[in-house]
Amino acid sequence: MCRFCEEYGNGGKWYLNPANYARRLYKTRKEGEDSLGADADPQAAGMGGAIINEIIRARAAGKQEEEEIIKKNALDAAYQIHFAQVVTLEETKQIFDIAYPIARMTCACRRASVALPDDQNFTCIGIGPGMYKWERWPETYRGGVEFMTPFEAKRWADIADEAGLVHSVDVFGLPYIGGMCQCEYPGCVAIRNRLDYDFKFMLKGEYVAEIDVDKCIGCKKCIPRCHFRAMYFKVFAEKAGIDMMKCFGCGLCRSVCPTDAITLVDRHSFPALADKW
Repeated sequence: MCRFCEEYGNGGKWYLNPANYARRLYKTRKEGEDSLGADADPQAAGMGGAIINEIIRARAAGKQEEEEIIKKNALDAAYQIHFAQVVTLEETKQIFDIAYPIARMTCACRRASVALPDDQNFTCIGIGPGMYKWERWPETYRGGVEFMTPFEAKRWADIADEAGLVHSVDVFGLPYIGGMCQCEYPGCVAIRNRLDYDFKFMLKGEYVAEIDVDKCIGCKKCIPRCHFRAMYFKVFAEKAGIDMMKCFGCGLCRSVCPTDAITLVDRHSFPALADKW
């Protein structure tokens, strides 16, 4: 398990612990502390827009050590405020059974990166008590929200999975999870920053995909489903292959395999992958 499981999982996976969805609806502000009100941006601390600019400048100047320092300092803060971790479709549905309320909302990443209109952009999920006061942050919840039952949310997760969207949980003040993303590369800022700049705002999941070569028929259906550049085709063997070091364990490849040749296995069953998050 990752370090967040050890600290906040209560013996299991941290994102399946109901306590991590039980954020207080209101809190008493410290004396002299002002409310941010509608100007609050709970995503700004972790998404890394300004940080990525610093990383690009350091990389362009060949300052690798400086680049790593920038990343470390930014992530030390992000891991306390706002970050993401990949989960499977099955785990997504488990979360919908333990978290409430559940509401579909527009994706800020895809709105900003590909200018997707709001009526085509209801791909993110807000969860937990914070959704009862979503109107306080109109920019974050542009387009409004659509409250769903657990059954409706699970059906939406199936649709997103079939479309090839990666499931992930999003922290808004550790250890509280306040949202789930169903997104893609390059539209998703978290995925793009991880792949293009190795900025680990998005962590790998608890699993990795493994192929049974005896079952694989080389149909290649799984390969375009991988957003993390882990899948490839072995030309001479006529089989699919997986670079487990790159695998995030989302399971999108598995869901289209016609022969069930792909399974998800615990990352910790491979010592070389146990601490590769």
